[in-house]
Amino acid sequence: MGEGEGLESSNKPDTRISSPFSWRGDSYPPILDSETPDHLDRIRNLGIPYIFDIHTHFFPETVMKLIWRWFDNVNWAIGYRLPEAERVERLHHNGIKRFTTLNYAHKADMASSLNDWTYANFKNWKGAIPFGTFYPEEGVLTYVKKAVEEYGFLGFKLHCEVSKLNLNRPELGDTFSYLQEKQIPILIHTGTAPLPGEFTGIEFFKPFLETYPKLKIIVAHMGANEISAYASLLDTYPNLSLDTTMVFVDFLATGKAEDVDSAVSYLETYQDQIYFGSDFPNIPYNLNHPITRLLDLPISDRAKQKILYQNAENLFFK
Repeated sequence: MGEGEGLESSNKPDTRISSPFSWRGDSYPPILDSETPDHLDRIRNLGIPYIFDIHTHFFPETVMKLIWRWFDNVNWAIGYRLPEAERVERLHHNGIKRFTTLNYAHKADMASSLNDWTYANFKNWKGAIPFGTFYPEEGVLTYVKKAVEEYGFLGFKLHCEVSKLNLNRPELGDTFSYLQEKQIPILIHTGTAPLPGEFTGIEFFKPFLETYPKLKIIVAHMGANEISAYASLLDTYPNLSLDTTMVFVDFLATGKAEDVDSAVSYLETYQDQIYFGSDFPNIPYNLNHPITRLLDLPISDRAKQKILYQNAENLFFK
Protein backbone atom coordinates (compact mmCIF):
# COMPACT_ATOMS: atom_id res chain seq x y z
CA MET A 1 0.00 0.00 0.00
CA GLY A 2 2.95 2.38 0.09
CA GLU A 3 2.93 5.52 2.26
CA GLY A 4 -0.68 5.18 3.33
CA GLU A 5 -0.07 1.81 4.93
CA GLY A 6 1.26 3.31 8.13
CA LEU A 7 -2.05 4.91 9.03
CA GLU A 8 -3.44 1.69 10.48
CA SER A 9 -0.59 -0.80 10.55
CA SER A 10 1.48 1.13 13.08
CA ASN A 11 0.79 2.08 16.67
CA LYS A 12 0.38 5.73 15.78
CA PRO A 13 -2.82 7.32 17.13
CA ASP A 14 -5.59 7.98 14.65
CA THR A 15 -5.26 11.67 13.77
CA ARG A 16 -8.93 11.79 12.86
CA ILE A 17 -9.69 12.00 16.57
CA SER A 18 -8.27 15.54 16.56
CA SER A 19 -9.97 16.74 13.39
CA PRO A 20 -11.86 20.05 13.68
CA PHE A 21 -14.55 18.48 11.46
CA SER A 22 -17.24 16.36 13.10
CA TRP A 23 -17.87 12.65 12.68
CA ARG A 24 -21.10 10.73 13.00
CA GLY A 25 -20.97 8.24 15.87
CA ASP A 26 -18.10 7.12 18.07
CA SER A 27 -16.02 5.07 15.64
CA TYR A 28 -14.23 5.77 12.39
CA PRO A 29 -14.53 3.88 9.09
CA PRO A 30 -11.45 1.91 7.98
CA ILE A 31 -8.98 4.09 6.17
CA LEU A 32 -7.34 1.29 4.19
CA ASP A 33 -8.92 -0.97 1.59
CA SER A 34 -9.89 -4.52 2.44
CA GLU A 35 -8.58 -7.29 0.21
CA THR A 36 -12.04 -7.71 -1.33
CA PRO A 37 -14.32 -4.71 -0.78
CA ASP A 38 -17.76 -5.96 0.22
CA HIS A 39 -19.58 -3.55 -2.08
CA LEU A 40 -18.39 -5.37 -5.20
CA ASP A 41 -20.93 -8.20 -4.88
CA ARG A 42 -23.65 -5.71 -4.05
CA ILE A 43 -23.18 -3.63 -7.18
CA ARG A 44 -23.03 -6.75 -9.34
CA ASN A 45 -26.32 -7.90 -7.83
CA LEU A 46 -27.80 -4.55 -8.88
CA GLY A 47 -26.64 -5.07 -12.45
CA ILE A 48 -24.01 -2.34 -12.20
CA PRO A 49 -20.97 -3.39 -14.28
CA TYR A 50 -18.70 -0.88 -12.57
CA ILE A 51 -18.83 2.40 -10.69
CA PHE A 52 -18.33 5.74 -12.43
CA ASP A 53 -16.82 8.28 -10.03
CA ILE A 54 -17.47 11.84 -11.25
CA HIS A 55 -15.23 13.48 -8.62
CA THR A 56 -11.62 12.25 -8.41
CA HIS A 57 -8.51 14.43 -8.35
CA PHE A 58 -5.25 14.27 -10.27
CA PHE A 59 -2.57 16.95 -9.82
CA PRO A 60 1.14 17.15 -10.58
CA GLU A 61 3.01 15.55 -7.70
CA THR A 62 4.39 18.82 -6.33
CA VAL A 63 0.93 20.36 -6.21
CA MET A 64 -0.68 17.26 -4.72
CA LYS A 65 1.87 17.21 -1.90
CA LEU A 66 1.07 20.84 -1.08
CA ILE A 67 -2.62 19.94 -0.96
CA TRP A 68 -1.89 17.03 1.34
CA ARG A 69 0.11 19.35 3.61
CA TRP A 70 -3.01 21.50 4.03
CA PHE A 71 -5.05 18.44 4.98
CA ASP A 72 -2.37 17.35 7.45
CA ASN A 73 -2.64 20.69 9.21
CA VAL A 74 -6.31 20.02 10.02
CA ASN A 75 -5.83 16.32 10.86
CA TRP A 76 -7.70 15.27 7.72
CA ALA A 77 -6.14 11.83 7.33
CA ILE A 78 -5.50 10.54 3.81
CA GLY A 79 -5.22 6.78 3.36
CA TYR A 80 -4.58 7.03 -0.37
CA ARG A 81 -1.37 9.02 -0.03
CA LEU A 82 0.17 6.83 -2.70
CA PRO A 83 2.10 7.16 -5.95
CA GLU A 84 -0.14 8.03 -8.88
CA ALA A 85 -0.14 4.57 -10.50
CA GLU A 86 -1.04 2.91 -7.20
CA ARG A 87 -3.91 5.32 -6.72
CA VAL A 88 -5.35 4.27 -10.07
CA GLU A 89 -5.03 0.64 -8.96
CA ARG A 90 -6.98 1.46 -5.81
CA LEU A 91 -9.82 2.88 -7.89
CA HIS A 92 -10.02 -0.27 -9.99
CA HIS A 93 -9.71 -2.44 -6.87
CA ASN A 94 -12.93 -0.83 -5.64
CA GLY A 95 -14.80 -1.37 -8.91
CA ILE A 96 -14.36 2.24 -10.05
CA LYS A 97 -13.44 1.70 -13.69
CA ARG A 98 -14.21 5.22 -14.93
CA PHE A 99 -13.30 8.43 -13.15
CA THR A 100 -12.53 12.10 -13.81
CA THR A 101 -9.18 13.92 -13.67
CA LEU A 102 -10.20 16.97 -11.66
CA ASN A 103 -7.79 19.76 -10.84
CA TYR A 104 -8.05 23.53 -10.54
CA ALA A 105 -5.93 26.69 -10.51
CA HIS A 106 -5.66 28.99 -7.52
CA LYS A 107 -3.85 31.78 -9.39
CA ALA A 108 -3.25 33.16 -12.87
CA ASP A 109 -0.89 31.46 -15.36
CA MET A 110 -1.55 28.04 -13.88
CA ALA A 111 -4.66 26.59 -15.53
CA SER A 112 -3.25 26.17 -19.03
CA SER A 113 -0.21 24.26 -17.76
CA LEU A 114 -2.47 22.02 -15.67
CA ASN A 115 -4.41 21.23 -18.83
CA ASP A 116 -1.19 20.42 -20.65
CA TRP A 117 -0.09 18.14 -17.80
CA THR A 118 -3.44 16.35 -17.74
CA TYR A 119 -3.34 15.79 -21.48
CA ALA A 120 0.21 14.43 -21.30
CA ASN A 121 -0.69 11.95 -18.56
CA PHE A 122 -4.34 10.92 -18.52
CA LYS A 123 -3.90 8.10 -21.03
CA ASN A 124 -1.66 6.39 -18.46
CA TRP A 125 -4.63 6.18 -16.08
CA LYS A 126 -6.90 3.43 -17.40
CA GLY A 127 -10.51 4.61 -17.27
CA ALA A 128 -9.70 8.31 -16.88
CA ILE A 129 -12.15 10.88 -18.29
CA PRO A 130 -10.07 13.99 -19.06
CA PHE A 131 -11.22 17.22 -17.40
CA GLY A 132 -9.53 20.58 -17.71
CA THR A 133 -9.77 23.78 -15.73
CA PHE A 134 -9.61 27.53 -16.35
CA TYR A 135 -9.18 30.82 -14.56
CA PRO A 136 -10.30 34.44 -15.22
CA GLU A 137 -7.26 35.67 -17.13
CA GLU A 138 -6.12 36.79 -20.56
CA GLY A 139 -6.28 34.02 -23.13
CA VAL A 140 -8.69 31.84 -21.17
CA LEU A 141 -11.03 31.15 -24.08
CA THR A 142 -8.10 30.22 -26.31
CA TYR A 143 -6.73 27.52 -24.02
CA VAL A 144 -10.23 26.23 -23.18
CA LYS A 145 -10.90 25.79 -26.90
CA LYS A 146 -7.56 24.01 -27.23
CA ALA A 147 -8.50 21.66 -24.41
CA VAL A 148 -11.80 20.79 -26.08
CA GLU A 149 -10.88 20.79 -29.76
CA GLU A 150 -7.28 19.56 -29.68
CA TYR A 151 -6.99 17.63 -26.42
CA GLY A 152 -10.50 16.17 -26.51
CA PHE A 153 -11.32 17.03 -22.90
CA LEU A 154 -14.85 16.06 -21.88
CA GLY A 155 -15.38 18.47 -19.00
CA PHE A 156 -13.92 21.18 -16.74
CA LYS A 157 -13.56 21.74 -13.01
CA LEU A 158 -13.78 25.03 -11.09
CA HIS A 159 -13.31 25.58 -7.34
CA CYS A 160 -14.84 28.85 -6.20
CA GLU A 161 -13.41 28.68 -2.68
CA VAL A 162 -9.77 27.79 -3.43
CA SER A 163 -9.63 29.96 -6.56
CA LYS A 164 -11.48 32.86 -4.93
CA LEU A 165 -13.61 32.73 -8.06
CA ASN A 166 -16.73 34.77 -8.69
CA LEU A 167 -18.58 32.88 -11.42
CA ASN A 168 -20.19 36.13 -12.55
CA ARG A 169 -16.94 37.81 -13.61
CA PRO A 170 -17.48 39.25 -17.11
CA GLU A 171 -14.10 38.09 -18.45
CA LEU A 172 -15.36 34.49 -18.26
CA GLY A 173 -18.52 35.22 -20.23
CA ASP A 174 -17.22 34.10 -23.62
CA THR A 175 -15.79 30.90 -22.11
CA PHE A 176 -19.04 29.95 -20.40
CA SER A 177 -20.98 30.74 -23.57
CA TYR A 178 -18.63 28.54 -25.60
CA LEU A 179 -18.99 25.61 -23.18
CA GLN A 180 -22.75 26.09 -23.11
CA GLU A 181 -22.89 25.96 -26.90
CA LYS A 182 -20.66 22.86 -27.00
CA GLN A 183 -22.59 21.27 -24.11
CA ILE A 184 -19.37 20.53 -22.25
CA PRO A 185 -20.08 19.95 -18.54
CA ILE A 186 -18.45 21.93 -15.75
CA LEU A 187 -18.14 20.48 -12.26
CA ILE A 188 -18.15 23.41 -9.84
CA HIS A 189 -17.35 23.54 -6.14
CA THR A 190 -19.64 26.44 -5.31
CA GLY A 191 -21.00 25.41 -1.91
CA THR A 192 -19.84 26.71 1.46
CA ALA A 193 -18.60 23.35 2.81
CA PRO A 194 -16.20 22.32 4.18
CA LEU A 195 -15.17 25.98 4.33
CA PRO A 196 -16.95 29.06 2.97
CA GLY A 197 -15.22 31.38 0.54
CA GLU A 198 -15.64 34.96 -0.55
CA PHE A 199 -17.66 33.89 -3.62
CA THR A 200 -19.21 30.57 -2.56
CA GLY A 201 -22.86 29.93 -1.91
CA ILE A 202 -26.20 30.07 -3.65
CA GLU A 203 -26.20 33.89 -3.75
CA PHE A 204 -23.37 33.81 -6.31
CA PHE A 205 -24.41 30.63 -8.07
CA LYS A 206 -28.03 31.48 -8.83
CA PRO A 207 -27.38 34.60 -10.98
CA PHE A 208 -24.66 32.66 -12.80
CA LEU A 209 -27.11 29.87 -13.59
CA GLU A 210 -29.72 32.38 -14.74
CA THR A 211 -27.15 33.85 -17.16
CA TYR A 212 -26.24 30.43 -18.63
CA PRO A 213 -29.43 28.38 -18.16
CA LYS A 214 -28.48 25.68 -20.67
CA LEU A 215 -24.93 25.15 -19.44
CA LYS A 216 -24.31 21.61 -18.19
CA ILE A 217 -23.32 22.08 -14.55
CA ILE A 218 -22.55 19.53 -11.85
CA VAL A 219 -22.55 21.05 -8.37
CA ALA A 220 -19.96 19.38 -6.14
CA HIS A 221 -20.99 18.08 -2.71
CA MET A 222 -24.66 18.68 -3.63
CA GLY A 223 -24.02 22.34 -2.78
CA ALA A 224 -23.40 21.71 0.91
CA ASN A 225 -23.99 23.52 3.25
CA GLU A 226 -27.03 24.66 1.21
CA ILE A 227 -28.20 21.38 -0.29
CA SER A 228 -31.90 22.21 -0.29
CA ALA A 229 -31.29 25.56 -2.02
CA TYR A 230 -29.36 23.91 -4.86
CA ALA A 231 -31.80 21.01 -5.13
CA SER A 232 -34.68 23.47 -5.48
CA LEU A 233 -33.22 24.54 -8.84
CA LEU A 234 -33.21 21.07 -10.40
CA ASP A 235 -36.79 21.18 -11.69
CA THR A 236 -36.26 24.50 -13.46
CA TYR A 237 -32.85 23.69 -14.96
CA PRO A 238 -32.71 20.19 -16.46
CA ASN A 239 -29.00 20.58 -17.34
CA LEU A 240 -28.17 21.19 -13.67
CA SER A 241 -27.09 18.23 -11.53
CA LEU A 242 -25.42 17.47 -8.20
CA ASP A 243 -22.75 15.04 -7.06
CA THR A 244 -22.80 13.09 -3.81
CA THR A 245 -19.16 13.74 -2.93
CA MET A 246 -18.60 13.43 0.84
CA VAL A 247 -22.29 13.95 1.61
CA PHE A 248 -23.69 10.60 2.77
CA VAL A 249 -20.71 9.53 4.86
CA ASP A 250 -19.78 9.49 8.54
CA PHE A 251 -17.39 12.42 8.09
CA LEU A 252 -19.52 15.54 8.44
CA ALA A 253 -17.27 18.09 6.74
CA THR A 254 -20.03 18.82 4.22
CA GLY A 255 -22.95 19.34 6.56
CA LYS A 256 -24.67 18.59 9.82
CA ALA A 257 -26.09 15.10 10.23
CA GLU A 258 -29.68 16.32 10.12
CA ASP A 259 -29.08 18.25 6.89
CA VAL A 260 -27.46 15.23 5.26
CA ASP A 261 -30.28 12.94 6.37
CA SER A 262 -32.91 15.29 4.99
CA ALA A 263 -31.15 15.28 1.61
CA VAL A 264 -31.65 11.54 1.04
CA SER A 265 -35.05 12.08 -0.56
CA TYR A 266 -33.46 14.16 -3.33
CA LEU A 267 -31.62 11.08 -4.56
CA GLU A 268 -34.89 9.41 -5.41
CA THR A 269 -36.75 12.46 -6.66
CA TYR A 270 -33.90 13.67 -8.87
CA GLN A 271 -32.27 10.34 -9.64
CA ASP A 272 -31.53 11.41 -13.24
CA GLN A 273 -29.59 14.49 -12.04
CA ILE A 274 -27.36 12.98 -9.37
CA TYR A 275 -23.85 11.54 -9.81
CA PHE A 276 -21.71 9.53 -7.43
CA GLY A 277 -18.50 11.28 -6.38
CA SER A 278 -15.86 10.36 -3.82
CA ASP A 279 -13.20 13.16 -3.70
CA PHE A 280 -10.54 10.47 -4.06
CA PRO A 281 -7.72 10.42 -3.06
CA ASN A 282 -8.27 13.14 -0.44
CA ILE A 283 -10.67 11.25 1.80
CA PRO A 284 -10.19 10.16 5.44
CA TYR A 285 -11.68 6.67 4.90
CA ASN A 286 -11.49 4.00 2.23
CA LEU A 287 -13.63 3.96 -0.91
CA ASN A 288 -15.84 1.20 0.42
CA HIS A 289 -17.30 3.67 2.90
CA PRO A 290 -19.05 6.19 0.58
CA ILE A 291 -20.15 3.42 -1.79
CA THR A 292 -21.61 1.26 0.97
CA ARG A 293 -23.28 4.23 2.62
CA LEU A 294 -25.04 5.07 -0.65
CA LEU A 295 -26.06 1.43 -1.18
CA ASP A 296 -27.53 1.38 2.33
CA LEU A 297 -29.76 4.41 1.76
CA PRO A 298 -33.55 3.87 1.54
CA ILE A 299 -33.81 4.63 -2.18
CA SER A 300 -34.78 2.41 -5.10
CA ASP A 301 -32.38 0.07 -6.84
CA ARG A 302 -33.00 2.02 -10.04
CA ALA A 303 -31.85 5.25 -8.38
CA LYS A 304 -28.69 3.52 -7.15
CA GLN A 305 -27.97 2.21 -10.66
CA LYS A 306 -28.33 5.66 -12.16
CA ILE A 307 -26.29 7.46 -9.50
CA LEU A 308 -23.42 4.98 -9.34
CA TYR A 309 -23.08 4.34 -13.06
CA GLN A 310 -25.72 5.12 -15.65
CA ASN A 311 -26.03 8.90 -15.36
CA ALA A 312 -22.33 9.47 -15.93
CA GLU A 313 -22.28 6.97 -18.79
CA ASN A 314 -25.12 8.89 -20.42
CA LEU A 315 -23.40 12.24 -19.83
CA PHE A 316 -20.22 11.31 -21.66
CA PHE A 317 -21.05 8.45 -23.99
CA LYS A 318 -24.73 8.58 -24.95
